[in-house]
Amino acid sequence: MNSFWKTVLAVIVGTLCVSIISCLFSTCVFVGMIASSSSSGAVSTKEGDVMLLKINGPVTEIPSSMPFSFDILEGFSKNQELSLRGYLNAIACAKADPNIAGIYLNTDGMMAAPATYEAIHDALVDFRASGKWVIAYNDNYGLGQYYVASAADSVYVNTIGEVSFDGMASVLVYPKALLDKLNIEMQVFRVGQFKSAVEPYMVEHISEANRLQVETYLRNIWDQMVKDIAASRNITEEALDSLANQAVSYMQPDQLIQTGLVDGMLYKSDVEKILLAKMGKDKLEKHAVTAAQLIKNYDKLFPETGEKIAVLYASGEIAGEAKGTDDDIYYETLIKDIRKIAEDEKVKACVLRVNSPGGSGFASEQIWKALMDLKAAGKPLVVSMGDYAASGGYYISCMADYIVAEPNTLTGSIGVFGVIPNYGGLATGKLGVNFEEVKTHDFGTLTTMRRATEAESAKIQQSIDSFYELFTKRCAEGRGMEQDSIKAIAGGRVWTGSDAVNIGLVDELGDLNTALTKAAEMAGITDGKYYRAVFPEAKSSYEVLLEMFDETKQDLTLRIVDHIIGSTPADREALKFIEHLKNADRIQARSFDAVVY
Repeated sequence: MNSFWKTVLAVIVGTLCVSIISCLFSTCVFVGMIASSSSSGAVSTKEGDVMLLKINGPVTEIPSSMPFSFDILEGFSKNQELSLRGYLNAIACAKADPNIAGIYLNTDGMMAAPATYEAIHDALVDFRASGKWVIAYNDNYGLGQYYVASAADSVYVNTIGEVSFDGMASVLVYPKALLDKLNIEMQVFRVGQFKSAVEPYMVEHISEANRLQVETYLRNIWDQMVKDIAASRNITEEALDSLANQAVSYMQPDQLIQTGLVDGMLYKSDVEKILLAKMGKDKLEKHAVTAAQLIKNYDKLFPETGEKIAVLYASGEIAGEAKGTDDDIYYETLIKDIRKIAEDEKVKACVLRVNSPGGSGFASEQIWKALMDLKAAGKPLVVSMGDYAASGGYYISCMADYIVAEPNTLTGSIGVFGVIPNYGGLATGKLGVNFEEVKTHDFGTLTTMRRATEAESAKIQQSIDSFYELFTKRCAEGRGMEQDSIKAIAGGRVWTGSDAVNIGLVDELGDLNTALTKAAEMAGITDGKYYRAVFPEAKSSYEVLLEMFDETKQDLTLRIVDHIIGSTPADREALKFIEHLKNADRIQARSFDAVVY
């Protein structure tokens, strides 16, 4: 009987706890929405103010779909993490605001891909060129974090901090031996020896072709970074390259100072004293605004004047099915925006900002058609490539009138693959589960519980080959090249933006502003007066909350855990990878894993 009453009591307490948590959650959501909407106005700045630019987490291409963050102790608060677009706009605001004297930069914990680091570094260099200053301080510097900070007038690190300046490396995981032990066969169909996304399922060790392409793009990224740091820190490129072989991460303070990578090793409080002396102020909190605050002045500092140019963001993996999040490019949603731009008579040109490693081949082709229709409507189309515009990401770029890429953009990877797992060896050979087929025709079923027949494999490879022909044809037509010339640089090979210019896949090196200038020129806007109309349009807090609780689009539990309790970037990437495997189309135009340093 005691056990019975314990169970009843546990159920009552559990139910009560769930009710209380739900009530608190609803209240916090409501308060967060009010706080979000009430804090959207412009902020006042005073002469001699400094902008606090803290970049302490992952930097995404577009803003998070969650307008507020949650802390177990503090409840809901306005989300302070900005997107790449947000950080660049904040720096532009600081440059344009006459009251802002300089930037106090901190990149502890910043995580991004090469082109994103480069874009923020270049924006800070441009900020300094206006006559304003930047002071950087970190407890420790990772390589990419230091790359950004090197653009500052002065770079400081903690007295017992370190600077990771030891070169670049890419660690690739090859699980084939484990799959063999489990009797799991990954049946791979591909075109292109450089199409490395599926190589780990085919061989146990890296191929020479993949080693060549990885070494090449890592070296290109490193060389560009060293060139930029050398210019900012007044150290020769040769000296910097030599330093990378001297275990900088393990240097003693006096040795690190002698390298010239930093200007001093100080406590944060001492750096802030230097900052206040430079500002001629007594208290930092009285004369500091955050990037998230200053960005609210963007519309005031950059009012809409002149002609309208659409900037359409295509960020994430290209999906053939809606997932209900902003992490993927769902083709039907993107096409709606493309058509909206095509039908808007006020839009004189379109810049497509691509940051994608590819994905569904079917979805890529549908987006290609919509963009061709946009051009047919008389809208010049310029592509601006971010961190990645590879495989399917290049497919949706190749028809553009003009293509701009960052030197460290990873692009190309023109190739196709399909993967069909065979779990029959595990299920039958090890677990003793048999599967019997009864069908009316030879191609009636293709199950993952047996190996594909020779006839089935031939048909699958034929469809892969056919799509590769279409892919290379699209690229050839878009770039004004012979298809054989495209095939010579295709085969799934990844190129950096700096190499892509030389082989004809890209027209010019530059950032989003470079692409905008070109789009204005092609639209006949000779006076340089234009404003950006950004697509997709930002969602309201209410719309985001409705999506969170839409169980037809995603698992509610995972969404709440991700957005409320919080998860690491690695957790989110793992969940995304599993989700992509579950929903992947048969034919994939997808590239490599992300490069983050």
